[in-house]
Amino acid sequence: MRRTTCIRLFAVAVVLLPAITRVALAQERSGNVFVQAEDTDGVPLPGVTVELSGQGAPQLMVTGPEGQARFLKLDPGRYRLEASLEGFSTFEYPNVTVNVARNTTIVVQLSAAIEEVIVVTAESPLLDERKLSAGTTISQVELEKIPTARDPWAILSQAQGVMVDRINVGGSESGGQSAFRSGAQSKRENDFLIDGVQITDMEGGGSSTYYDFDQFEEIQLGIGGNDVTKIKGGVSVNLVTKRGNNEFRGSARFLLTRGDGYFGALEQADTGFDESDLGPGQPPFIANKINNIQDIGFEAGGPVWRDRVWLWASWGQNDINKQAGGGGTNRTVLENTAVKLNAQFSSANSFVGSFNNGEKLVFGRGANPSWDASATWNQRGPSGISKFEDTHVFSSNFFLSGQYSFVDSGFGLVALGGSGPDQPAIPAAGGESNTDPNGFLTNNASGGSSLPTEEWKLDGSFFFSTGGLSHELKFGGRTREAAIERAWSYPGRNIFHTEGDVAGVKNPALLASLGLPPSRAADAGMVYAYRQGPVPVITNYNSLWVQDTMAMGQWTFNVGFRYDDQDGENQAGSVDANIAFPTVMPPLSFGGNDANGISWTSIAPRLGVTYALGEERKTLVRGSFSMYPDALGLRDISRMNPVDGDVALIVFLDSPGGFADFYDDGEQWAVLGGAFGFNPAAPTALSSSNVNDPNMDPPVASELILGLEHSFLPEFVTGISFTWRVKTDVEDYQLLFTDANGVERTAAASEYVENLLPVTGTLPDGSSFSIPTFFANPSLSYTGGTFFTNGDRELNYFGTAITFTKRLTNQWMLRGFLNYNFTEEWDVPSSFFDNNDPNRLQPDETVGGREDGQAFVVQGAMRNKAGIWMQSDWQWNVNGMYQVAPDRGWGFNVAANLSGRQGYPIPYFVRVGGLDGIGRNILAPNDITDFRNDDIFIMDLRLEKEWRATGNTGLTFSIDAFNIFN
Repeated sequence: MRRTTCIRLFAVAVVLLPAITRVALAQERSGNVFVQAEDTDGVPLPGVTVELSGQGAPQLMVTGPEGQARFLKLDPGRYRLEASLEGFSTFEYPNVTVNVARNTTIVVQLSAAIEEVIVVTAESPLLDERKLSAGTTISQVELEKIPTARDPWAILSQAQGVMVDRINVGGSESGGQSAFRSGAQSKRENDFLIDGVQITDMEGGGSSTYYDFDQFEEIQLGIGGNDVTKIKGGVSVNLVTKRGNNEFRGSARFLLTRGDGYFGALEQADTGFDESDLGPGQPPFIANKINNIQDIGFEAGGPVWRDRVWLWASWGQNDINKQAGGGGTNRTVLENTAVKLNAQFSSANSFVGSFNNGEKLVFGRGANPSWDASATWNQRGPSGISKFEDTHVFSSNFFLSGQYSFVDSGFGLVALGGSGPDQPAIPAAGGESNTDPNGFLTNNASGGSSLPTEEWKLDGSFFFSTGGLSHELKFGGRTREAAIERAWSYPGRNIFHTEGDVAGVKNPALLASLGLPPSRAADAGMVYAYRQGPVPVITNYNSLWVQDTMAMGQWTFNVGFRYDDQDGENQAGSVDANIAFPTVMPPLSFGGNDANGISWTSIAPRLGVTYALGEERKTLVRGSFSMYPDALGLRDISRMNPVDGDVALIVFLDSPGGFADFYDDGEQWAVLGGAFGFNPAAPTALSSSNVNDPNMDPPVASELILGLEHSFLPEFVTGISFTWRVKTDVEDYQLLFTDANGVERTAAASEYVENLLPVTGTLPDGSSFSIPTFFANPSLSYTGGTFFTNGDRELNYFGTAITFTKRLTNQWMLRGFLNYNFTEEWDVPSSFFDNNDPNRLQPDETVGGREDGQAFVVQGAMRNKAGIWMQSDWQWNVNGMYQVAPDRGWGFNVAANLSGRQGYPIPYFVRVGGLDGIGRNILAPNDITDFRNDDIFIMDLRLEKEWRATGNTGLTFSIDAFNIFN
């Protein structure tokens, strides 16, 4: 990969005062401050009045019998703490920093009978003895000062152990969501939250919207830990938006990135690749090229009624215009509007209501060298997120919050070549969807999906003491409903053509088995018939949790349990017949079902212990154990829906007089098989050929983390951690057949017949391969469906990470990590093949695979955008900023963001069509990691100058250079 360099001009103006945010504590909402008041002998002081001010209205608490006071669910930012007690000195701590998912503990030491004020100027500590979540928090100053591509997915590379499927240079990939994952977890176990609202798309595990980057106060990236409110075991992305406070504040921006540079300098590098730049066997290609990226917007907030009501709003637009590699122009416009109202109805009650709307417009989505312009789409996808939350402080020991949220998301894609049944049946632009022998696609499917979700949540904290133990009892529950309704179709006759040689289709034996003349094997082709109706699919999630955080001396213990109940249903709907093959796929009227009664219930423990070494407690030893059940997805329910996207595989014999290698009405054909739950043997069935196991348990990730953290300064912490994860009860999709007795069942490896012609070829390193392949015994008839159940495999992961964080003080800040994955592999017993295909298949096939009796699958071998398989043994990131002469008029800032990782695997598969009607992707090398792309090294730099104008107005000018070395 050659260097790609571009620069960005950045101007921010109209700065009036900081605005703040509301977030999630791990999966909840914010940060906390714990106060311990004592005299000079360390004796707890009850009755101390503690005031915390800085964001919104000042808060007052009085310490209890143990000298403790708590301020919970605070918006991140800077605070001032003051403590007083008659007969003692007044204590002031003006620099208390609150971050999302972090507990800040302040020891207030008061001196008796001294008429003075004691001011502590030190930074508040980063070390958190009560911490429950593992990961990292990116503060507002880092979001503003560190050069990045300015979207949440680009920030993911700053969290240890998170692998991302693409390289986002200067915003070139900000128009689409990145796929990402952590060790032993898939992307569908990731979770997105914004201001405490879960907005995860339960269809594919991504975010339900896009964002204005300048609306964030902080971003927290969670990768594990023992917090009982953490829903899933994957990566959690908690996004914290700003809020208004007692002073007016605002900012505006204009950012411009041009591929041809500025003033003739720093132009974008050549996007062409040659053999020396690529991994073994990877062909040369043309990369995407930035034409122009323009990012504009503003945010502002302030008091509506001082100390009572505050308002904040933002608007942003990111216009990303790029040239697809060898293809057409792709333009994406992301537009976001957000409004937040905070209110303090009384000293004990606070309210927040917010609305966030993200709109994505794409013109020419999918443009690439293999697609005609008619196959690209125009896309639209507005997503609105509404939230209402009320928090009440019943006493200094009892806090309670209630929240309601509604997410109205979805998107639509319209192929530029046209859609609907009126499109002509021709294999060209503007006709039916067609792929020619070279893989060139003309026209495409059109359609859309609506994905609304609704959630109610209640959570609280209660503090008490038993003997020498102080307790924080966290408890809560939620109910969430996620739904999807979609409708898609191919233009014309609702069929998809694949011209040329589809592997195995021209096999005379296959034609004979279908009743077609073997002598015409040279004329055989393949077409896919499609049928889908707009049927609502619903999943339900009900959860309860309780967790006790116990502190005694230098020990902190966490014991928690989480209960989850998950199920779903397919509601009633109807679908029209396929136009080309109405007898194969007739119209259906479906009454709905409960997805075969699948329901996942689980009780998961979350345990943790922390020990603080030494009197100064600067070193913490940690350990945690957690279990995370997987989330039931909408696809797990919709697979039981007989009208939700069926496919019939049709073999036809091309005849003279029509379009060559193209199905023309009247040509001889036969049904080869079905897919996505369609069984051609039962075309009028009102049930899917898929089957869900009603006794299936949710797959569970068990996680053990051991770590050590040390604070060199209150604001400078380093750490090392070791993580073990084991995934058990892994989901298994077993092929379903009907045997000679008419019994529907799965097939064992012993019931497959070896193909007389093995798969052969040459790998990129020159070595040859010859792999035996198998197809089901002719006495078995494939139904087109799979049995969804728990399998016998386990996935094991072990990795380590070294981390360091330096908050901005004394002119510099720094953050980084080094991550190494020692192992990530499957443990597959021989019993796995009692119900599974013996072929060496690619990992995301429904049946898994094996090598010499063992599965070759690596969890990182996940297919994502452009066939990316995310699995690397090592990765690192370092970013920071230094303020040069900040007290001088000519002072400026320099910042850098450096990252590196091992190149991802290059998958080599051979597509094979079996005589049983099943197409299989056979792995050619011995292991998917035998061939890798080059290792990736990225450096982004920023040079920044800030000017303070008259009053409270400031201007920032910066130049960013991206990927300057590679």
